[in-house]
Amino acid sequence: MIAAGRAAECGAPVILLEKNEQPGRKLLITGAGRCNVTTQDDVDDTIARFFGQGRFLYPALSHFYRPELLDLLSHYGTPCVVDHQGKYFPVSNQANDVLQALLRYVHQQGVQIRLNHRVHAIKTIQSYPDSPTQFVVSTSQGDLSAQAVILATGGMTYQSTGSTGDGYLLAESLMHPINRVRPALVPFLIRESYVHELSGLSLQDVQVTLHQIEQKSISQRGDLLLTHKGVSGPVILRLSRELHREGTLEINLLPSYTHEALITELLRLFAQNPRQQLKNALDSLVPHRLVVPLLKSTGFETDMQTAQAGRELAGRLATALQRWTLTVTGQAGQHLAMVTAGGVSLKSIQPSTLASKRVPGLFIAGEVLDLDGDTGGYNLQAAFSTGWLAGESAATYWQAHH
Repeated sequence: MIAAGRAAECGAPVILLEKNEQPGRKLLITGAGRCNVTTQDDVDDTIARFFGQGRFLYPALSHFYRPELLDLLSHYGTPCVVDHQGKYFPVSNQANDVLQALLRYVHQQGVQIRLNHRVHAIKTIQSYPDSPTQFVVSTSQGDLSAQAVILATGGMTYQSTGSTGDGYLLAESLMHPINRVRPALVPFLIRESYVHELSGLSLQDVQVTLHQIEQKSISQRGDLLLTHKGVSGPVILRLSRELHREGTLEINLLPSYTHEALITELLRLFAQNPRQQLKNALDSLVPHRLVVPLLKSTGFETDMQTAQAGRELAGRLATALQRWTLTVTGQAGQHLAMVTAGGVSLKSIQPSTLASKRVPGLFIAGEVLDLDGDTGGYNLQAAFSTGWLAGESAATYWQAHH
């Protein structure tokens, strides 16, 4: 919608092809229905949230970033506000209001929206050597011709909204390499059944390391949430793009302590309450709900008194708290992944215009590109920014070749 609106605003006649009965279905479920549209981070910090690929976004973010986005949404009836975490939401907390603002923008610019038009193929035609490329777009409702095409189909997650990976096939048919596509920002499934009984428990500021066979171990630090099937939360979502099949998680529940400092703290707690049972002595360090399952899973006698615990046991306990190990059996699935990692190779796209290096007149924007960022509004901002730049660039191309 942003790409179509901007292209029309720049003077091009635009048709927006929508495969669903209504546009923006995926937008409606973002941010748990509240739509976290952007972040208060500056451009450099946002770039850093894209797992090494973010520099590609500099031109797009320079053209259209948070101030321009907030102005556009406000102008079309949806003012936004920042929360205590630096995330921007519509004042109404309703994702539908963001959708309605974008639709008002698109309609006001004169874009034709054609619903129930699924694109099956995009073909190129040259009438004679060195002539401008012409496109034939084949849809479920017939063929259309165009002088420029913007591919902005999104990824392959939450497929019930229409994100079924169509864009990868279309881009591949137009000679664009596709890097390994996989779910990202998605919870992990855990084998240990006792974890499932702790559903809803949140662990603050933990260090999580993902180990996989024949893969480099990767660590992230942040908050973790236990679910009825496994683990989630920001620290897990960041790691999820790196999971290939199965693996193990090594969780340091107390990363602010060195191993020796934690042993010292445990001995202090034992001496402070020598008659207390071990299962009740750790409440100042970890949530009580976790203590008994964790101790049992690592072979401790939970009812023993702390007076019986010496340095050797304190050392074993420190290891259990800082190297809690869980078995990852897979991801929760594409239907729960917030974004798609992988996609159209950035090497085939010109970052300054989002034009294809392979096909003149083709522009590619949004999640179909091999760009995925952290949770917190970064992916939506990237979609808005690349859409804006692609729309502007496509209109410029159309004017030069019309």
